[in-house]
Amino acid sequence: MDSVEIVAGRFQLRPCQTVDTEWICRACQDPDIQRWTRVPSPYRSNDAFAYVTDFVPRAWESGRAAPFGVFDAVSGEGLGTVSLVSTDLGDGLAEVGYWVAPWARRRGVATAGTLALARWAFGTLGVARLSWMAEVGNHGSRAVAERAGFTVEGTLRDRIRRRDGSRADAWIGSLLPTDLKD
Repeated sequence: MDSVEIVAGRFQLRPCQTVDTEWICRACQDPDIQRWTRVPSPYRSNDAFAYVTDFVPRAWESGRAAPFGVFDAVSGEGLGTVSLVSTDLGDGLAEVGYWVAPWARRRGVATAGTLALARWAFGTLGVARLSWMAEVGNHGSRAVAERAGFTVEGTLRDRIRRRDGSRADAWIGSLLPTDLKD
C-alpha cells in the first residue's frame, strides 16, 4: 500500500518520519498513553526512532497497517497518531487505533483524525467495516469512538493482554460507511 497524506480541516495526517522522533518520544512518556496502548514502557528515544524508521515503513509496505501522525495543518506540530492497526482488505475489514499527546487533548484531534482515516479507508481502500476496540475502563477512547459515530456493540471477555501478561475485557464497536455524516 502506498503511503498518503490526508488534510482534515485544521489537521493533517501523514506517516511519521525521523523528524517526528522527539515529539513522539515526549508524548509517549504520558502515563495514560502507556496505560491504555501497547507502546513500550518505559518509552525511550530509540523506541520512537524504531517506530518511525522501521515499523511505519514496514506497515505501509506490507499493507497490514496504515499508521498516520496527526499534525496541526498550519504549524506542523505533532499532536497524536491515528492508524489502521490491522487490515484485511480482502474481506473489507480494518481496525482503528489512536492516541493523543497530552498537550493536544480536548481539541478534537482523535475524533477528526479517526473520521478522516475512516473516509479514506472506506473511499480509497474499499473497507466495508471499521472496528474499534479498547480495554473496558478507557472512557476517553470510547468517547472518541462514539463521537466519530461508532456503535459500541458489546464487551469481549479477556480479549486484551496487558503488558504484565494478565487479560482484560474489551469494548468493541464498529463504523460502517453509511454511519458517516457528510
